[in-house]
Amino acid sequence: MARRSEKRDAAKAKYCARRANGEHVVLKDFAAELGVSYDLVRKWKAEDKWEAAVPRKRGGQPGNKNSQGKKNAKGNTGGAPKGNKNAEKDGAYSTIFFDFLSESEKKLIESTPKDGVEVLEHELQVLKLREKKILDKISKYEEMDRENQDTLLLTSLMDMRGPKKEQDGAVQNLGMYTKETPFARILKLQEALYKVQGRIATVANALRQAKENQERMDLEIKKLELMRMRALGAVEVDDDDTIHEQEDS
Repeated sequence: MARRSEKRDAAKAKYCARRANGEHVVLKDFAAELGVSYDLVRKWKAEDKWEAAVPRKRGGQPGNKNSQGKKNAKGNTGGAPKGNKNAEKDGAYSTIFFDFLSESEKKLIESTPKDGVEVLEHELQVLKLREKKILDKISKYEEMDRENQDTLLLTSLMDMRGPKKEQDGAVQNLGMYTKETPFARILKLQEALYKVQGRIATVANALRQAKENQERMDLEIKKLELMRMRALGAVEVDDDDTIHEQEDS
């Protein structure tokens, strides 16, 4: 087996050291310094994977460009600047998120329920409140429709006031109005009501299932605790097998 050239290993070490310092190494000039051919140096670099062996500094490499085509800042070898949030995907993993909230916002978040059952109960309460408000609005428009079926309610207005003024100096008021009847408003509210009530049914079912699972878990824990106490002899409990054994004897 042919002995590996010491010059080859030395060339790799020298190349990696220069690249680690940010130097751009021209292989032809490098080969001339080593006193070997350019083709041989290129072969050594490919087979021994010189680039993969170059020590990398944290952050952008000297001369490297970011996604916007801008060069990395001079001396910025420690990654993103302090306070930069480039790596954050969302606020849930931010340790400084609360620093940007007001005191009232912090109290609101701290008071938000976090337990599964409590979250469902809280959502159910909010949904019931929305349901009541929608029903109140429907009642209001129904009464309005009964009192006067010709009532029209403004839904949108496009302001088209021009620069001209009337003779008395007043601004000319022009606009495009869109109106609807109380009955049309009721139909929209009923559609929203059906969605809220559907969500109420879903949350109520999930809440019932969660409570049943919790009760079942509590029962299993009690059973395990009783078995543990019986195994340790902490309590004496007569079961059917014990009674039958006493009768047979």
